[in-house]
Amino acid sequence: MRRVVIAVALLLGLAASAGADETDRPAWATALRLRGRLAEEFAYRLHDPGDVYDAVFDATDRYPANVERDQKTDISLREALLAVGHGDFDARIGRQQIVWGEAISVFVTDVVNPKDFREFVLPDFSELRIPIWALDASYRLAEGLSLEAVWTPDTMSNRLPKQGAEFQFARPRFRFRNPVVRLPDDQDEFSLERSEGGVRLSVLQRGWDLSLIYYDQADKTPVFFARRVSQPAGPDIVVIEPRHPRLHIVGATLGKSVEPVVVRAEAALSIGKRYETTDPLDPDGVVRRDTLDWLVGVDYTFFERVDTALQLSQKVLMGSATNLTRPGVAAPVTTSVALRVTTGFFDNTLTPTLLFVVGVNRGDFRLSPRIDYLLSQAVTLSLGADLFEGPRLTLYGQFDRNDRVTLTTTWRF
Repeated sequence: MRRVVIAVALLLGLAASAGADETDRPAWATALRLRGRLAEEFAYRLHDPGDVYDAVFDATDRYPANVERDQKTDISLREALLAVGHGDFDARIGRQQIVWGEAISVFVTDVVNPKDFREFVLPDFSELRIPIWALDASYRLAEGLSLEAVWTPDTMSNRLPKQGAEFQFARPRFRFRNPVVRLPDDQDEFSLERSEGGVRLSVLQRGWDLSLIYYDQADKTPVFFARRVSQPAGPDIVVIEPRHPRLHIVGATLGKSVEPVVVRAEAALSIGKRYETTDPLDPDGVVRRDTLDWLVGVDYTFFERVDTALQLSQKVLMGSATNLTRPGVAAPVTTSVALRVTTGFFDNTLTPTLLFVVGVNRGDFRLSPRIDYLLSQAVTLSLGADLFEGPRLTLYGQFDRNDRVTLTTTWRF
């Protein structure tokens, strides 16, 4: 079986000074570009049952119908935007990805776009980010100083695996003696009333690349609130309702080349962050824990050809982590270390990469080696593997039986 992904980007760029070219074509026609990507992935699970999964479900009845409908076909318009510029002002409006931070295996200040976690965090981040309809405008205030503003009514949430999917997250250990009713997540994906937005101030001076960010959004991952509903003849019913509490995110990024290394750092404080709890005395099953995510990383090139990136990241809760149910929260301070090594052979036609991420608190880890072969300027073949280890209720240990090898063919046009 296989997974087929088709992504298309449509871009139209206009400048205030643009005019017709020598062929007398309209300016908008000369600026119009169509780009796309067609990818086909085969994946084989190394543990029993050793079947291939995640895309063409016709050859097996292993996965429920809801999973098949959700993941059998994936066709998406990744970009469709209009770019305009005049002097120090630039704006992009349309469906797009807005990247405010770049880390390894975690998202800290990369908060604008929702994420597609149906295949955990295994795809490239450019595929994990879900494009949204937004206005992204920037203005250069002075040399090396710019202000960016983002606004979007596209209030889409993270896409999570359905129950029974290959990478379904470990479910909270709720224990109710009463009957339980689970409500669907019916939040509209497009709402002016719940629109989101923020600003980023960027400074580039003397090799220091610094940015300060603020973003106001609904939590992209639903939080499951519980409430009891009395019944005239029978026990109370426990109603589990997914909600998206409002978050105020304040953060910063920093980058600096200090020969022979590049140092980078990110930090983001999520004010209003909430988590489910299994504490039976909690009335709604949810507690507030404002959360600080931060990382520091160092990039270094060995022998002028082996690129390495080492990163330390932490999730810090402003309060106790007792009874919290999420696998990514191991303690009040959850620590992880990531190492990425990559190099190239034959003029970078053959590119091996190794990614290793370990959760320090409980020793769960992910190991992902991959080799990319550039068959032509348009076609790439990739052979890789994803190996997981650790206790069941940890971030990577929950997929301990999901080790896999993959073969992917990607065609770009």
